[in-house]
Amino acid sequence: MIQATFIRRKGILESVELTGHAGSGEYGFDIVCAAVSTLSINLVNALEVLADCTVSLQMNEFDGGYMKIDLSYITNKSDEKVQLLFEAFLLGITNLAENSPEFVTAKIMTQ
Repeated sequence: MIQATFIRRKGILESVELTGHAGSGEYGFDIVCAAVSTLSINLVNALEVLADCTVSLQMNEFDGGYMKIDLSYITNKSDEKVQLLFEAFLLGITNLAENSPEFVTAKIMTQ
């Protein structure tokens, strides 16, 4: 199961940590994993290209199953474009979790 944990501080989305594997299909044919991967990489690319925002990105490139996208240390994290893109990502992951609860969970931690 993929677990997405979002951190929201003072109303601002600051980070998301994605852990685990969906396990909804064979390696290379897991459409839930592909959906989460696509949404995640698209968020990073969109933040960099559309919002001129360089994020802190941690990944396990060998075994997969781990990605952390962190905006907590950047100055423009509360920028409207940055938050709109992050909120759109949250919406996509939440929708995926609602439609495939056996493969994806999403939670928001407020601090």
